Amino acid sequence: MSTRFGAGRVKRSLLHFFAGKVASAVGGLTAVLMVVHGLTVREFAAYSVLVGLVEMFTAVSGLGLQHVVLRYVPELYARYQQHALRQLVGLACALRSVLLFVLLSLAWWLAPVLAGWIGLGDLVDAFRVFLLVVGFRSLNQFLSMILESMLHQGISQLAFSLVALGRCWGMMWLTGFSSMNLLNVIWVECVCEIVATIIMLVGIVRSVRHGVADGHEGDQADDDPHWLRHQRPVLVKFAGWAYLQHLATLPFGGTTNRLVGGAMFGSMTMASFGFALSIYDYAKRYLPTQLLIGLIRPVVVARYATTGSFTRAAELCEQAMQFNLVLLAAMLAALAVSGDELLGMISNGKYMESSVIMLATLLVVLVLETQRVVLDVLTQMVNHYEILVSTNLFLSSSVVGGIVGYAWLGALAFPLANLAALVIAIWRTDRTLAGMGFVYKHDWTGAGWSLMSLLISTAAGRLARYAGLDWVSALIVAMLVFALFFVKLQLKPTLGFARDMIGSKQSKG
Repeated sequence: MSTRFGAGRVKRSLLHFFAGKVASAVGGLTAVLMVVHGLTVREFAAYSVLVGLVEMFTAVSGLGLQHVVLRYVPELYARYQQHALRQLVGLACALRSVLLFVLLSLAWWLAPVLAGWIGLGDLVDAFRVFLLVVGFRSLNQFLSMILESMLHQGISQLAFSLVALGRCWGMMWLTGFSSMNLLNVIWVECVCEIVATIIMLVGIVRSVRHGVADGHEGDQADDDPHWLRHQRPVLVKFAGWAYLQHLATLPFGGTTNRLVGGAMFGSMTMASFGFALSIYDYAKRYLPTQLLIGLIRPVVVARYATTGSFTRAAELCEQAMQFNLVLLAAMLAALAVSGDELLGMISNGKYMESSVIMLATLLVVLVLETQRVVLDVLTQMVNHYEILVSTNLFLSSSVVGGIVGYAWLGALAFPLANLAALVIAIWRTDRTLAGMGFVYKHDWTGAGWSLMSLLISTAAGRLARYAGLDWVSALIVAMLVFALFFVKLQLKPTLGFARDMIGSKQSKG
């Protein structure tokens, strides 16, 4: 293993990673809660729809560039191929910026039409200003992928922490001066994203300009200054399949659900749905598989590039998946015991009705969605993105089931349709990889322990409520029971995952 992905670098990145994520989580969640409390139901419904534009424009403007970066930057960086690294990063950043500018300019011009399509016909100004947020946030996600692929977590986490804390301060300022409205919220987010863009661009320039000063001369491979030209056919093919599979999955999940909901739902239903999706988005962002994906992916790719072992890479991904299941089970237990009171407190009583069932369903969706992320990482790693195109098209067709089922199930039809599609798509991807010789082994025993912990801790909490305890005390009882099961059954595998992640199970390279 290259010293750039050795235990020392991974440990340092983990430290930066968790410090940054704590700041981001606290600042970001506080800002979101102030937005939920401060905006009117109609404004928050519109805000929930606008947030969906980020992923939409990110996917359309991608051209597979982010997938190329995630696959090849760790390999080039691990092998000290600095000329190739600079060429790849420079070209990718330039292309991505130009594509975003063109698309957002077109959207600005067509704003009256596009805003009408998603139920924001009288909020054209808010739509146009939010396009600035879309542009900078999408670019920041791309820049962070480059930094994280080189294990420069400190720079990317500093930028994201400043975004979260800046949003928090901005929302406090708006609240203090009674200026909380949709346009002002959007401008605060725009300023914060611009600051993050500047920080990450400076960090990338500094990172790719360095030679082998952070490693050893003996680690440097043949640094071919013409690598990009020689590898162009491979990169174009890889990017093409990656882009197709990304576009194929674009109509699937929260982004499309938000935009379709804006056109179909009333303000109250959309605001309630958007509230549940906001909590879901935060849960998704801070779960280990998604949370650590920026760290796991480069480590997995670098290990596979240097050892060629699919099994070792798959084991690390499965360990992260099991950690996800533990946390999701704990969240579901909390909802089952004291869901109404928790969501009522978070939303100031605005969005309690049906939000518990909606959020619980979304968390179950998240269980399967994180499994899909793991398979996506492994498929990318072995350069076979083409197998995801058909499964992602199938996933995207689930939006039709949501639209059809809306008449009977309301907004709940959308996550239920997503859930059913995920089961089939994951099974198909799993079998296709196995047929190509890449066997992914699931830890069904670990999943069973998580399910048992969920059921027993929920029963303990509900019994506590029946015995007359208030909802807070019953929630504490449920979480204590869950914690006992975790320590007894799953603490050792979790610690094993941490040791494997930093490479202490391997010989140092």
